[in-house]
Amino acid sequence: MLPQYQTVEDALQTAGATAGAAEVHGTLCGMLSANLGAGVEAWMRELFPEEQPGEMPTGEPRQLLGQLFDETRTQLSDALLSFELLLPGDEDDLDGRVSALGHWCQGFLYGLAVAGVTDPGKLPEDSAEFIKDLSEIAGTGFDVEEDEENEEAYQEIQEYIRMGVLLVSEELQPLKGPSRIQ
Repeated sequence: MLPQYQTVEDALQTAGATAGAAEVHGTLCGMLSANLGAGVEAWMRELFPEEQPGEMPTGEPRQLLGQLFDETRTQLSDALLSFELLLPGDEDDLDGRVSALGHWCQGFLYGLAVAGVTDPGKLPEDSAEFIKDLSEIAGTGFDVEEDEENEEAYQEIQEYIRMGVLLVSEELQPLKGPSRIQ
């Protein structure tokens, strides 16, 4: 299970990161979707680009970010589709959750680019269409009212993104199932 959103947000602030928890997790997911073998150090260099290797976060923030990295990698490679987005919970207002979702999408697109996926047109058709949709979500500002219809729409978009990330990850790196002995 991923660490709590606010716990990651607090750790990032303590460590001096300029990006929030949603964007950081999106970046991680983009990097791992293109290269599940990417290491935690490569991700940390993206989070703290101005820090020298010996100046990266230590202590609790480092431990929590390492936990986030490990759990995200596990979820992305899970055949049971346990992957989840790190976003604020339902107790937060809808405007804040929608904003965080946009930041998550920006992070995912950035993570793909960092991992070498710079031309979505070269991806399989479904993945390319999903990346186009993510770009639109990331670049759109929303002003939403708190009502049941908007809440349902948010949940549907979040699920679309979750499944789209799994699709991109699978198309870029097909899961290796156990060998069948006949």
